[in-house]
Amino acid sequence: MDNKRNQTREPLRSRAMLFVDEQWHDCIITNSTPVGVRLYLRMKLAQGQAVRIVIGELGPYDASVVWCEGDETGLQLDHDPEEIAVILSVLNA
Repeated sequence: MDNKRNQTREPLRSRAMLFVDEQWHDCIITNSTPVGVRLYLRMKLAQGQAVRIVIGELGPYDASVVWCEGDETGLQLDHDPEEIAVILSVLNA
């Protein structure tokens, strides 16, 4: 996988819930940027697939699948990056 991102990823370990195909699934965020998150998720998703994510007690936020390899998935969040940066910094504190 090529590293094409402009943002520095921050390590994070936070529980999350992902809404896919009319069902909620447990997942764990393993790192983040203000525009996206990397998840540990035990299911395969399609690139470009629309999902919703609840991070801790916050959200839901609309997102789309950027990549999926094995049990890991990268999401791009459709939300204000500055607001997401504040939310993720609180979770990472």
